[in-house]
Amino acid sequence: MKKSNTFTLKKLVLALALAGYTMSSAYAVMTAPTGTIQGTAPVLSAPLNSAQHAVDLSSNAVGATLATGDTVTVTYKYSDAEGDEDDSTTYVTWYEVRGGVDTQISTGVVNTAAAIGGNGTSVLTIPASAAYASAIKVVIQEYSASGDPIFGQILTVGDTGVTGPNNPTVTPPGPVAPGSNVTPGIYASTDSGFGTNLLDPANSGTPLNVGDTYVFKLWDSAAVGTTDLTPVSYNWHLLGTSATDGVNAPAASIQGAGSYTIPANVAGTALTGSADGVQGFSLAVDY
Repeated sequence: MKKSNTFTLKKLVLALALAGYTMSSAYAVMTAPTGTIQGTAPVLSAPLNSAQHAVDLSSNAVGATLATGDTVTVTYKYSDAEGDEDDSTTYVTWYEVRGGVDTQISTGVVNTAAAIGGNGTSVLTIPASAAYASAIKVVIQEYSASGDPIFGQILTVGDTGVTGPNNPTVTPPGPVAPGSNVTPGIYASTDSGFGTNLLDPANSGTPLNVGDTYVFKLWDSAAVGTTDLTPVSYNWHLLGTSATDGVNAPAASIQGAGSYTIPANVAGTALTGSADGVQGFSLAVDY
């Protein structure tokens, strides 16, 4: 009799447990969803003064203005409250500004993203093609690699040589001078393939002839004879002293842009004040 009662009790407990489970499942209701979970936008700040939504600018330029071959560096401190990693350097764009027109620079840029709380950089080596540009411009967006929101503000520096709300520090100003990555050349006008650069030290002993015509070219050093960067404005000069009477070359330029034909003695004497005319002097270009 005891065994029967025990078995009946166990069946009752099991039935009640199953009933409770069934009731709890039947009455579970899912609510409508809330809005999505969001963090905060990433922020870039200028390391030198901690100004938010700003970057610091620097350059290795040694001249009064920027020059091709110089580097321009953007440095920023990255912060994100939720710990999302930096991706701002993916959204850096450099430009040369010429006649009010922005042209993107797509080469010579090295980017290094920041660790959280650390500094990131974007370094531009100014290309030869930017010679004579009025300014260098850079745009960077505050951006993280994950999270929501994933991006912050767009920071625009219209001229790296001028302070603004997004750049408390500056580089030397424009215009961008031709620098270490350009190659000047003087050629005989008959040298249509530009094979003999009379400014090359290897050709320093090559004489120039009275009556012959010469042309000036400025090349991208990476593409001499191909990428022509010759400016609209430049000046021809004589340098040194005359052949026999030791007259110094005139300080002023002898002609503006265009090809130059070496004059014979009558015109040459009027130009230099020497009985030799232009004989004995060297030819040079100020660009």
